[in-house]
Amino acid sequence: MTDGGASKFRYMAIYQDIKDKIDNGTYEPGMKLCTENEYREEYGVSRDTIRKAFAKLENEEYIVRRAAVGTFVKNKKSDYTLTNLESFTEQMKARGLKPSSELISIELSEIKNNHIRSELQMDQGEKCYKITRIRKGDGKPMAYEIAYIPKKLCPNMQKYLDDETSLYHVYEDIYHLRIGNGNIRLEAELPSSAVQEGLKISRESPVLKMNCTAYLEDGTPLYYVNCYYKGESYFFSAILPR
Repeated sequence: MTDGGASKFRYMAIYQDIKDKIDNGTYEPGMKLCTENEYREEYGVSRDTIRKAFAKLENEEYIVRRAAVGTFVKNKKSDYTLTNLESFTEQMKARGLKPSSELISIELSEIKNNHIRSELQMDQGEKCYKITRIRKGDGKPMAYEIAYIPKKLCPNMQKYLDDETSLYHVYEDIYHLRIGNGNIRLEAELPSSAVQEGLKISRESPVLKMNCTAYLEDGTPLYYVNCYYKGESYFFSAILPR
């Protein structure tokens, strides 16, 4: 590309060229782009023109600029719709990503947290599975999940869990449980050290925390989950009737 043409349109041509390369996969999500000086030489324009193109790409969330680090193609965010209850596996497959998990721990013990015990309607002394996993899409960490499932509903469920397991498959196909609906609460917060490490993010990177209690068709609580989604990888949407 040359520096010909009206000055005010140069940055738009560069913006469109870089955008097209992102859209067609030439520039992949997470890829580090060339420096402003390198693009200035490639396109034969001023540095200010490159900055205008970058500003438009950043405003439209195609790229992210990190001080003293560089400019990167922004990862596409997954849309978590709030119109129906779906598993992480279903979410990823619907978005064309391969789902997997990294199983951190499986514990069977009494629930000390009064809120969780109340949500699951468990009596004192009843035991519950606590399953901690890192959820991945195409091998990249997307969410840090802690699920609580009463033992009385899914006895010996540890036998069925591995890095490829969908808990919904275990619930529905192994224990033949019929899931009804769920209550979800969302809030933004800064990640704990465990979430930082699991999702490979910094302390300053916000996460979207989802609390969900899911129920069987007869109203029995099936599970309670705390899930921390990478803010840069997700947005939540809903269709709201008037």
